[in-house]
Amino acid sequence: MEKVITGMIRRAARLMLEFADPAVYSKGRHADFVTEADVAVQDYLIGELSRAFPQARFLAEEGEGQQLTDTFTFIIDPIDGTTNYFRRRRCSMISIGAVEGKEPVFGMIYDPYRDELYHAERGKGAWCNAERLHVADMPLEKALIGLGSGPYYEDLFDLTSRSFAALLPKAADIRRTGSACMDLCDVAAGRSDGHFEWQLQPWDYCAATLLVEEAGGRCGNILGGLVTYDRGIPHLAASARIYDELQAILQQVWRAGQP
Repeated sequence: MEKVITGMIRRAARLMLEFADPAVYSKGRHADFVTEADVAVQDYLIGELSRAFPQARFLAEEGEGQQLTDTFTFIIDPIDGTTNYFRRRRCSMISIGAVEGKEPVFGMIYDPYRDELYHAERGKGAWCNAERLHVADMPLEKALIGLGSGPYYEDLFDLTSRSFAALLPKAADIRRTGSACMDLCDVAAGRSDGHFEWQLQPWDYCAATLLVEEAGGRCGNILGGLVTYDRGIPHLAASARIYDELQAILQQVWRAGQP
């Protein structure tokens, strides 16, 4: 599987980079965009994966009416960091996850700007190109924490702001790239120590969750419980050392905002 999908994701990246000035459309919410490149890359990947894995089903960002079952399913984000992409910030990635029985079994994420290919298979570790990945072992006071702000979820603005304010005095600093995949790859690679977003979708975190877990980290729902792949959740990923502490802080912030 890895060899076949590696070729596909690299070809999809070439297609993505061919668009010098892609058309940009609104999905109807504030700052929620899709480009013609997103659609082209997704169509390409679904076509190629369908031919290579005819039994597979698909759950993809630019799709409608899709439901996850126990059947082997690819969960795809054709361009994670769409706003970065059309603003030419060179901080966007292609993500392909595979789940079976609603649990991740394979993940691959490609950064075409740095030629970094992240991949993981259940029980076989996490890798970037040929380098084995391991999460860091920093205490919270020395930790870098990634934040996803979700500008299209206006009802979460206050919660996100209060989370930032609560963490800033406790961690070394907060980071925001505009690509959840990149932030989660940084956790897996030990370049940062955690990442959270109060509403994240399965195509954003499917492949990267497996990557973090196979690198020795933990992922879950901020409010408790495991990661699910059939709907968006408040997603948290962190090194094993700080996961519980980080989750407790965020839960406290959430409770403080409840009526």
